[in-house]
Amino acid sequence: MDHRPPLQLKNQVSAPTYKLIAGLGNPGPEYLFTRHNVGFLVLDAWADEEGEAFHDERSRFSKFVALDSGVRLVKPMTYMNESGKAVAAWLDWLKLTAADLLVVVDDVALPLGQVRLRPEGSHGGHNGLKSIESHLGTDCYARLRCGVDATPPGWAIERWVLSRFRSEEEDALGRMIQTARLAIECCQNEGIAVAMNRFNGLNPIDSTQNK
Repeated sequence: MDHRPPLQLKNQVSAPTYKLIAGLGNPGPEYLFTRHNVGFLVLDAWADEEGEAFHDERSRFSKFVALDSGVRLVKPMTYMNESGKAVAAWLDWLKLTAADLLVVVDDVALPLGQVRLRPEGSHGGHNGLKSIESHLGTDCYARLRCGVDATPPGWAIERWVLSRFRSEEEDALGRMIQTARLAIECCQNEGIAVAMNRFNGLNPIDSTQNK
């Protein structure tokens, strides 16, 4: 199933705001298209648009794409709870700081279809963000949260985020991936303040009708 609609993106006219963009998820086919892997899905869509494939970088515990702009797209292969290990290794190798980092991550506090950018902030209980904060010693890094809907009654949150998107959610997922990609482009070209005003709080696609 294809969740990655093509985008017509503007040419960048200045240096990108974020030089390292990390999409969080878990490696392995058993986690493909699970809610926790939205970060991977967004970066996969970006790489596809650029005609690029991810390469292994075992010394930095990840897969990556180096774009012509100089931006690195990174998918940690450490499993979610150790994401910070890979992110810190990349920042160190590239001689970057947390200010150069944008993390793409799932969020059960947002409806499916909605995204939210923040220039910094708490991990909100997300284990991937907890790991990054622990390894970097700061929560002062940007993040793009992508809604995967709230945990249903009677479900443990761990079971929910590791569940696959349902077939009736595929359209909403594809549109959210597109929105996330456009939000990142806006960050890169116009800055995160402009992107927050433009993309935060947009009405999500209604994904509740088939629950």
